Amino acid sequence: MTPSSSQESLLQPEMVAELSRRASAPARAIEEARVLRDGQQAFPVMLDLIRSAQRSVWFENFIFAGDATGLRFAKVLGEAARRGVEVRVLYDPVGTMMVKGGSIASALRAERVDGRPFRPVSLLAPWTWPRLRHRDHRKTLVIDGETAVVGGLCISNNWAGRNVGGQNWRDTALFVRGPVAADVSVAFESMWRRAAMEEVPVPTLFTEAPEVPCALVAADQPGAHHVASIYIWMAGHARRSLDITDAYLVTPEPVVAAFEAAARRGVSVRFLLPGNNNHPVAAASARRRYARLLAAGARIYEWRGMMVHAKTAVADGEISIVGSSNLDPLSMTRNYELNLLVADAGTGGAMREMFERDLGGAREVHAADWAKRPLWQRAVESMVSVFDGNL
Repeated sequence: MTPSSSQESLLQPEMVAELSRRASAPARAIEEARVLRDGQQAFPVMLDLIRSAQRSVWFENFIFAGDATGLRFAKVLGEAARRGVEVRVLYDPVGTMMVKGGSIASALRAERVDGRPFRPVSLLAPWTWPRLRHRDHRKTLVIDGETAVVGGLCISNNWAGRNVGGQNWRDTALFVRGPVAADVSVAFESMWRRAAMEEVPVPTLFTEAPEVPCALVAADQPGAHHVASIYIWMAGHARRSLDITDAYLVTPEPVVAAFEAAARRGVSVRFLLPGNNNHPVAAASARRRYARLLAAGARIYEWRGMMVHAKTAVADGEISIVGSSNLDPLSMTRNYELNLLVADAGTGGAMREMFERDLGGAREVHAADWAKRPLWQRAVESMVSVFDGNL
């Protein structure tokens, strides 16, 4: 397949059906979809949704810090709980330890919010140590089972806008209204039960694929590999363009090979990656892949601002993925992840427009310059290769 051989749209029932099979999830109609850029846009929307909740607020995040941003969310969650809304908060205590601000647990208790840590680990309890391998990396909010926000943003000052004293990390979330929000609820319920070591029933979700626009929940768990399969599908079916933003391009071989093949057959493959990465080892490991991608014809841009943490891709401006999965072994083989896959030209167009805007704040990495990088940098890239499967 080449870009010139066919200009068919990816928004075809058979395409959606194939994505549904790869994600092991049904495609649902969407009533509204809106791309949210950074915490400066996403956090006010999320807080307003919590304030508007009538029946339930189900909130799940890898990092829920006890800093100013976390306390602001805890207060609004508490207000919802006190007016009779069912509020359930699931957070990963291991992830939360990675940022300043400490645990949110005491603030949630003070607000009388039902908060649950996902499989806590203690240095004093060796039997909990194996839990480190499989963490809850999801970032979701579901209101009344009818609206949802899914993306890469954690609840921490790192993601808050500079106007409220935050670091303004670059990230993306997607607001959706419609039946797909109920599937995010089902995914939350499963994780809520896992956190309590309860039996997790296998839900029956499948229905006939609706006409586009539609969306589906790609919910990964250890060993599932759904998201890797979806990225390979997007690279294999894109005819014109594939725009990818990711924090940690420590990509498993089948996925990077699919990107390489797409670029070689003439698809415009572009990556937006961190120029200043919060995990230097992951950054060096990601840069090991630059030479082969550049040689295949892909274009790589490094973000010049604070950390770019978004995990998104859009193929031909029609099929988009937004969520928590990085292109690294942790997300693709070990952690619990959740992404929204959207078949909609309007959403895809907004994603492409945002990507183009982001390139204005990035520096392109050219193959000729990359080949002249210093020996010490090559040595570091070589040394960190031993960590590729464990990042």
